[in-house]
Amino acid sequence: GTVPSSLADITLSQYLIYLDMLKDADKKEDPETFIEISILQIFCKLRYEDVMLIETSFVSNICDRIKTILTTEPGLVERFTVGNINFGWLPKLDDMTYGEFLDLNGNISDWETMVIAMGVLYRPITKEFKGKYLVEDYKGDTYHEALKEMPMEAVVGAMVFFWNLGLDCTNYIMKHLE
Repeated sequence: GTVPSSLADITLSQYLIYLDMLKDADKKEDPETFIEISILQIFCKLRYEDVMLIETSFVSNICDRIKTILTTEPGLVERFTVGNINFGWLPKLDDMTYGEFLDLNGNISDWETMVIAMGVLYRPITKEFKGKYLVEDYKGDTYHEALKEMPMEAVVGAMVFFWNLGLDCTNYIMKHLE
């Protein structure tokens, strides 16, 4: 396995597995060790047997690096690729429909449904010209499976984007609908 060097190397699905693991950690006999082993399994894609072969000094070093990565605040990611699909940030948020807005606003603050919000904000790119692009119309959950493999850099960047507006999506979008 490889050690992630940034949020770009961590997927939304890995992060969701990580959050689930943290919920169970306090039920374990040795929560700290359980968390370290799990971090290496989830983010470095290692089997338990492989984790056991790592030198002790490296384990906490790698885990600390990953925990630091998980707390970084990236900028907005305009585009990324999952499989053979190129996704792009919605070029004009102002053009969002009310249904899209409800899917975004109702889900961006909950990890369990985050992929729904990301499906509103990131869509397959249909045309590109001189650095600009167009994206597909919103198709509900069509791309949710693919978006579970999107980079966390894009997920967190999108969340930070809305927080940095100093208001929640609702105020921002309602202001633009008026």
